Amino acid sequence: MFVITSRVKWILVAGISGLLGFLSGSLSQFSVRRVNPFDRVNSGRVEQVSFADVAERVNASVVSVVSTKIVDLNQMHEDLEFWNPLKPDENTKRKSLGFGSGFILEGQGLIVTNQHVIDSSANVTVRLFDGSEYPAETLGTDEESDLALMKIKPKKRLSTVKLGDSDKLRVGDWVMAVGDPFNYDHSVTVGVVSAKDRKIDDNPFERYIQTDAAINFGNSGGPLFNALGEVVAITTAISTKGRSIGFAIPINFARSIVGQLEEHGRVVRGYLGVTPESITENNAKVLQIGSAEGVVVAEVSPLSAAERAGIQRYDVITRIDGHPIKDKDDFFRKVAQTVPGTEIKISGIRNSQPVEFDLVVRERPPVAHARLVPDSSPLHSWLPPETKMARAGISVQELNDHHRKLYGIEGGKGLVIVEVDPISPAADVGLEVGDVVLEINKHPVASLMEYRKLIAGFKVNDAVMFLISRSRSGSRIVTLKLEGAS
Repeated sequence: MFVITSRVKWILVAGISGLLGFLSGSLSQFSVRRVNPFDRVNSGRVEQVSFADVAERVNASVVSVVSTKIVDLNQMHEDLEFWNPLKPDENTKRKSLGFGSGFILEGQGLIVTNQHVIDSSANVTVRLFDGSEYPAETLGTDEESDLALMKIKPKKRLSTVKLGDSDKLRVGDWVMAVGDPFNYDHSVTVGVVSAKDRKIDDNPFERYIQTDAAINFGNSGGPLFNALGEVVAITTAISTKGRSIGFAIPINFARSIVGQLEEHGRVVRGYLGVTPESITENNAKVLQIGSAEGVVVAEVSPLSAAERAGIQRYDVITRIDGHPIKDKDDFFRKVAQTVPGTEIKISGIRNSQPVEFDLVVRERPPVAHARLVPDSSPLHSWLPPETKMARAGISVQELNDHHRKLYGIEGGKGLVIVEVDPISPAADVGLEVGDVVLEINKHPVASLMEYRKLIAGFKVNDAVMFLISRSRSGSRIVTLKLEGAS
């Protein structure tokens, strides 16, 4: 029988007390630990306690941009930026102020903002965090990227932002916007990255970062910071259809644009002289190609590098210098990023056979975005008879002077679309009233008789390719699949 002696008892008591003390110390340390929602265990990515620390650090590098414009009230559009009429000029003109944001890129006074913030301004004023104001000189603007670079002459060296890496942003990462919404300068809002590579228009250079950090009129041109206080994007647009949906230009894309604006005062882009269209499953069938990768040429500009090299309408471009082309946006970006004067090799397909072209990239001319909006008034009963393509959802008429005046069409022959069923394949692919049909499945159609003969041979589920001309925006290739007649 085991007997616990007095000496053994003391040894046990001491051991148990030591163990309890150790555990008590460990538990006490654990119990007072505070969990920081921004901590990432073993990641080392984010260590700050609060966005308040970031705001204190970066506020001095954010500026308010006030632009003065002369606005004709008869020409104002409901989508204009936030304007405040001040003094009447003459007739319907008013002197107005527009508010935007920007950030300091260089301590001697280089300021980045959006192009639309200062577009057509009589003068621009930059207001710093300390309230001081300076007139700004515009060094360069780029409408296609909506970026602008300005210069002020401060009395002292300014606080600058630190640029981050927008490619490392992940959906769900925290971000902070600082700007001048409705002239409430240096307002701070916080949210997350909602999505990446968003498109909100037909601009091929758009690859926006979407965020739910509150962005309002006046935030345009301001910085979007990551949780480390680095600029990862430039706030530029909001959705008018919902709340908490804002868009920002990735800083990695903006770097090269701003660099060119500082060096040249403009952006130099490569140009071939072709209008590309992405290849869909339907037009791949018409073109008899096995893959949907690449672009199909809808138009070749006269005297362009593409025309001189022998590129033709309906050619399929699959590679540039061996690099595959995904779609028309990818094509535009690859060409635009090529330095003018560079020799390149284009690979493609013509009539199901491989082709190659050698050509020299030229500088892209200025692009006019204006396009006449077709009049929605109904056509008069005296116009020529129309032909319906019910399975596609369109009605067409032979082009005449009335159509040219009504839809802003300049010359040429073809069939004009006078009706589009809103619930039809034609509407789904973007055909519009006022579009001029030039060819169907690569066959020219200049009369209703030719049109009727051509469409008579189509069956349900056939793929039909339209070559259309749209006022002031050139030719397009649109392909749809025919439905059963209703």
